[in-house]
Amino acid sequence: MRYAARVRPPTRTQPSPRNLVIASAALLAVGACQPAPAPPARSSGDAPAHHGATGAATPPAPRGPAPAAPGDAPPPRDGAAPPAQVAVDAGAAGAALDGRSPVRLAPPPFAQALFRPAPAGGSSAPRLVKIAEKKNAITDQEAWFTRNGLSLPILSVPGSPQRGDGALPSFVPARHGDHRLVRAIDHGDHLALFYGPDASEARLVAILDGAHRVVAFLDFDSFLTPPEHDPKEAQFVRGQVHWAVARDGVLYVSTGHSTYAASSRGKNAYLSALDLATGQLLWQSAPLVCNAENFVLRGDHLLCGYGFTAEPDFLFVLERTTGTIVSKIPIKSGPEVLVEKDGKLFVRTYDTDYVFEIR
Repeated sequence: MRYAARVRPPTRTQPSPRNLVIASAALLAVGACQPAPAPPARSSGDAPAHHGATGAATPPAPRGPAPAAPGDAPPPRDGAAPPAQVAVDAGAAGAALDGRSPVRLAPPPFAQALFRPAPAGGSSAPRLVKIAEKKNAITDQEAWFTRNGLSLPILSVPGSPQRGDGALPSFVPARHGDHRLVRAIDHGDHLALFYGPDASEARLVAILDGAHRVVAFLDFDSFLTPPEHDPKEAQFVRGQVHWAVARDGVLYVSTGHSTYAASSRGKNAYLSALDLATGQLLWQSAPLVCNAENFVLRGDHLLCGYGFTAEPDFLFVLERTTGTIVSKIPIKSGPEVLVEKDGKLFVRTYDTDYVFEIR
């Protein structure tokens, strides 16, 4: 189940467990930690121009200290290319974060935009062929994981309501200033750490390489509040970072809120690609493509899904070079979790379980 989010109760006759509000854990007292810097004030000059998927423009520049010169990357544990090194610190991860301020990112366009292609190969897009579809009991997600021998690379974070299958390493800092650790993902060759004021708002993302060195530390505050929204919906449309993975010097992230798309004029549920060394935005996808708990990076493509109460529900395949949608598949309810295993994509939705063969 996704960690806590500000969620409007759905209009279904049966409440959706993935859309219920989970009470935020109480903040621990802060000792000598310094608070994170305040995000920059928005102005008309902050907002980059909107562009189509094949357009080109100067990407919005991140704010904050420039990263240090790259260092030598250690060999990855799973054969994947290591992320680019910035601000390398030979000390403990906790000490490295304590001495750093996250790079404050400029507001994204909140629309499909391409500033610079992300590096990737030339593999063909995967084709998803449905081989199984079965209604679920809505509340049996744990049984679904167990029955299919599936897991997500999420680590157990003390005080977090989210399930985690792995132990949190002792070197991972529990706090950064007044933000606490709310999610930790172990991708094998790197860790993605999420910090926020509470479990409903993952805002800061730190990437640590296999040697526990800080690769990037980014503040996504400007990505989390859509530029347009119904004033009556303001308390619901503040989003968070849901998932992040680094590959070939690029950080891929999903961001968005967990209420109706109309509440933010449809500006919700994006995938974005950022230069890991600078924080510059390479591309942003079309809206309403990714509000599942996670997405899957497979070769040169991203597999993700979007859906919500009384809205169309789809799985999407995107190019990871440009964020362009290659294909989409209708499904019967909103996708919650996607797991790739043995050449198949297992998809858990609100009330239906799917298995797709990846061809």
